[in-house]
Amino acid sequence: MKNFTIYFAIITIMVTQAFGFGYYDSITIGTIVPGLTPSTTALGSVRALGVSEAAGIFYNPAQTASLSTDIQLAGSSIQWTERVIQTDIEKTTRTYMTNDNGTAALVYAAGSFVIGAGIAKIGEFGYEGSHTVYDDPDEPELGVAVLYADGSQWETLAGVSTVICGQLSAGISGGVRTVRANYHYEFNSHQFLIPDSSARWSAEDQAFAWHAGLAVDGEIFKSGLSYSSETDYMDDIIAIGASAFAAHLRNTTVGFEAQFASPFDNNRFMGNLFCQTPLTERMNALTSVSFDDSRVANRAGLGFGLGCDFRINRFTFGVGLLTRFKARKNSAFPNEQSDRVDDSSTMFSLGISCPLTN
Repeated sequence: MKNFTIYFAIITIMVTQAFGFGYYDSITIGTIVPGLTPSTTALGSVRALGVSEAAGIFYNPAQTASLSTDIQLAGSSIQWTERVIQTDIEKTTRTYMTNDNGTAALVYAAGSFVIGAGIAKIGEFGYEGSHTVYDDPDEPELGVAVLYADGSQWETLAGVSTVICGQLSAGISGGVRTVRANYHYEFNSHQFLIPDSSARWSAEDQAFAWHAGLAVDGEIFKSGLSYSSETDYMDDIIAIGASAFAAHLRNTTVGFEAQFASPFDNNRFMGNLFCQTPLTERMNALTSVSFDDSRVANRAGLGFGLGCDFRINRFTFGVGLLTRFKARKNSAFPNEQSDRVDDSSTMFSLGISCPLTN
């Protein structure tokens, strides 16, 4: 029992490769930070299309081609919750909160090109959980398994974008993704004949990553296409989106984006419907509804985003909130009996941007 428990856990953690759906994925390839800025958070983690901002070098670098010389800073707090459900009764709840998510980006207009650089936290490995282990639910417990992980994934990029012709722009960015994660698993036995067990290991990785995109910035219709490359701890993602300006709906812009993670392998899909509505001359409201379907992982999810941006003199401030709910079949503990596991995450983001030239 001892060997089965610890070896199975280690194999599960180190071998499982899954798209960052929720809390459980923190201990596999990491949970994706869903939005790097308040606008992308409120708009449901859009990538190909959204608000033109300096941090676009992390999503679709083509969107920075319309900027002058801007600096942008953002930070966020995220709480993940994992609920283990059996016979419609909540057996276990595990939570984890991180407050050290951050993004910094700078773009500079140099003639017909816009040059950009930035750093952002794009993944989280934090996990804390325990589980009471039984050979048989009708017999006394064997002990308690404890699983702990921490670490993060950061991306450092430089990029360039330009207007190719008319309303069409293109951009590309590249840099390094850096991963550092630590894991600790232990089994505390309650039985005399079963000894305690523990294991510690870590993961470190550096890999080249790049993003590329196209954008059409029309007065009525906008569209975008972007690609983010794959590394060992991040799936490649293709995103395509389009939006339309509706003057008869209080000048609201309505858009839709489709994202395909690991498009040349598992082809996992997420869709996102978003709206941008001006409330005043200096304030815009941002809302979104997102959904995903991954039959490979036996999961489905739904998300809601809300936020705003407002200008004071030369500064633009942003606030974004994104809540997501997902369901799956398994937890991080291989012998934990459950009918399903409900994941949820809540992200709150604040940010500021400012042009450095008139």
